[in-house]
Amino acid sequence: MNETVAALLQEFSLDLYRPIIRRNLDLGPALPPRAGNLVKVVTGMRRSGKSYRLFQEMDDLMRAGVRQERICYFNFEDDRLGRVVPATGDQVIEAFRYLHPGLVEEDGLYLFFDELQEMEGWGSWLRRIVDTTKATIYVSGSSSKMLSSEIATEFRGRAIDFELLPFSFREIVAQDPSLAPSLRAHIQTAAQAARLQASLDAYLVSGGFPAAQGLPRPQASALLQSYTQRVVARDVVERHNLARPRVASAFARRLMGLNARQLSVRKAENDLRSAGLATGRGYLADLLGYFEEAYLVFPVQEFTRSLSESTTAQPKVYAIDPGLALANSRAGVNDRGQRLEDAVYLELRRRNPGGREGTISTLRTKGRGLEVDFVVGDILDEAPTQLVQVTESMDDPVTAQRELRALWEAMRETGLEEGVLVVGNGLDATHESDFGRIHQVPAWKWLLFS
Repeated sequence: MNETVAALLQEFSLDLYRPIIRRNLDLGPALPPRAGNLVKVVTGMRRSGKSYRLFQEMDDLMRAGVRQERICYFNFEDDRLGRVVPATGDQVIEAFRYLHPGLVEEDGLYLFFDELQEMEGWGSWLRRIVDTTKATIYVSGSSSKMLSSEIATEFRGRAIDFELLPFSFREIVAQDPSLAPSLRAHIQTAAQAARLQASLDAYLVSGGFPAAQGLPRPQASALLQSYTQRVVARDVVERHNLARPRVASAFARRLMGLNARQLSVRKAENDLRSAGLATGRGYLADLLGYFEEAYLVFPVQEFTRSLSESTTAQPKVYAIDPGLALANSRAGVNDRGQRLEDAVYLELRRRNPGGREGTISTLRTKGRGLEVDFVVGDILDEAPTQLVQVTESMDDPVTAQRELRALWEAMRETGLEEGVLVVGNGLDATHESDFGRIHQVPAWKWLLFS
């Protein structure tokens, strides 16, 4: 028996992590243990709360009457393990059974494998465990590649993925005893609305990473910067064996500053070369893909009504978290409007889980080339279902006219009769025309209730 593995199993206790903050990610009912079971996989960026979501599931099982000795949790990222290979995984199950001699084989196990992508050849190993073990299995990982390529190859429809992002604004509000009752109120008083607006302002600065909550801003910024550095070092440079780590780090910082703006790879290449960093557009394009796999940023392409149409438009990029983007940007680069748009994008992503690439896109109208921030709808169906525009304020008549004009034209071209205008600082309003109706909603209200 591997003594290190046994020691790690023995030292784990769910009580160490209580009270467990519940997340708004529904994994569905727990499946009864059996061989060949569907694997539930929770993915997301490091430190976004994946482990605690597994703890929440374990706690729910125990509350439902599952004995604790049937629940095995193991973190494969623990540095005491050294090199993690399939034999390490076998030793985990062997040691768990040894430590619980009263286990009845017929009852089956509940296996929770945290950061399993640290194991070399984890896909083949997990497939063998699924096929040969009577168990209910949950897995977490810090790379979307875990699903898009390896899971698809190894499991062929026998796994279902759940994406966990950092805390949403609604989750932040739910944790505040003074604000949580507002979530149950149909109408907010002026005082409640002002407090929720202030909470949103704070959220757009600190973001939603759990460990950053409540920290003084300098400490939170340093923590969020360390998260980015670790993702670049571990999940990008080390995993893909890259030879130019300084380029990767500099490009990541640039993407944080570009949050909610269009990326020109050519301009990024020129700027990095001017800073003395030799690179090329192909290398930067690869880096962008690696950053997306590691959940650091999400490129969003322009929606096209026809798959046969080609587009030369560069993608807009959105950070995994508004606070992370601010902490990793140069002073004055990442403004509040950018972070507000980022928060809206992330909320749309939460509300549209499991969609194909292109479910959330930007849209440029065919008539006058006006931009709408988000169009929701499957690109393969060529039928958008929702238009969402984001603006910091409608106080300036020129800005108001521009935002509304883009939505009106997009509604006319897509055939949608309603649009949504999310306003960072503003009031509820309704705009009507022959094309339909635009609902203007304060950002705090849209993030909480829409």
